[in-house]
Amino acid sequence: MINSIITLVVTVLFTISAFAQNPGDNFIPKDPKFDNLLTSENTVLLVIDFQEEMLGVVKNMDRDILINNTQAIIKTAQIFDIPIIESTIGVGLGANKPTIPELKNLMKEVKNIDRITLNAWQNKEVISAVEKTGRKKLIITGLWTSGCPTYTALDAIKAGYEVYVLTDVMGDATTDAHNRAIDRMVQAGAIPFTWEGVGAEILRVYTNPNAMKSDKFEGGFVGIMKEHFYPFAGKY
Repeated sequence: MINSIITLVVTVLFTISAFAQNPGDNFIPKDPKFDNLLTSENTVLLVIDFQEEMLGVVKNMDRDILINNTQAIIKTAQIFDIPIIESTIGVGLGANKPTIPELKNLMKEVKNIDRITLNAWQNKEVISAVEKTGRKKLIITGLWTSGCPTYTALDAIKAGYEVYVLTDVMGDATTDAHNRAIDRMVQAGAIPFTWEGVGAEILRVYTNPNAMKSDKFEGGFVGIMKEHFYPFAGKY
């Protein structure tokens, strides 16, 4: 079953890549800034509190898989030139360590915003960074699901943002805590999604040149899928 799914995904991605070279008469272009779907021009990614103190408590998902998924969405955002906002909590106070190296090494050019509040939407610098992008579709990832990601999502929704919560790029101390937090965000209007779903949705802008190649990551989005999706399919 898993092999069949992987084969289907590969086929779809290669078909999209071929179509990008010759879209044909049936292609209907859409304005990427005002598209109702996620695009490289209307989306911003928020990466919250991927610090050792938080990561070490996560039990609803295997540590390596969670790190893998987070690396994947960061790379996906980068090949499509989606702004990334990184934030940590308590580093300046000496309470916590910075973002784990496995992720920070991918975001060397991203300025981290350290906070003292659990809710990132109570930090003026975070809000300002999001507002400066001019984008209204906000993808939220982070730890722990029932904490900062939830508070941030609820307030961002109230502020008028269309919030996407990546259920496979969040984690908590228990599966129940994770699931109840997702339920709460969805009930408030958040859209649950996954990292590969985000990439595929942005890629469906068929003239996008990043399907098979990118100056940031070899192989483009297909390369990211081969490295970060296929090996973990069906494992979480």
